[in-house]
Amino acid sequence: MPPEAFPVVQFDMTSTHPTRRGHAMVGLLALLIVMGIVLYMMFGTGGNKTSYMDQVKKTRDNGREMAREIKTDQMSLLIAMYRQTNNKLPAKVADLEAPSGSFNDRWGTEMTFTFVDQGGRTMIKYKSAGPDIQYGTSDDVEYTDSVPY
Repeated sequence: MPPEAFPVVQFDMTSTHPTRRGHAMVGLLALLIVMGIVLYMMFGTGGNKTSYMDQVKKTRDNGREMAREIKTDQMSLLIAMYRQTNNKLPAKVADLEAPSGSFNDRWGTEMTFTFVDQGGRTMIKYKSAGPDIQYGTSDDVEYTDSVPY
């Protein structure tokens, strides 16, 4: 066969169209960069900097603390209303005639309260059994609040 019978294929090295292999490499590089950023955010660099997971835990703990404060504020208002109506402080949760579960902590156990005089001001000392649901152990949680009004 004469050489004219075969088409001549020329390669243009100045073409701006990347090859399929080039597309795959760019995609792989982008994926590796994204994975690196995610891993950095989750685990940090160590040292004094806090990692993303530490920040998530801190934010969750702050949210739980805020929820507990809101709940004890509501309980303090119930106690204040009882005192205003009966001219005395309640001795126990049952005296408040609150709906069932009103004084439960976040673990589902009923909290207790006592009253303490601090400098002429009546304070409420709330006590929760904590995560192990048993009073008198090291994980018990205590919180002191003032009686409003």
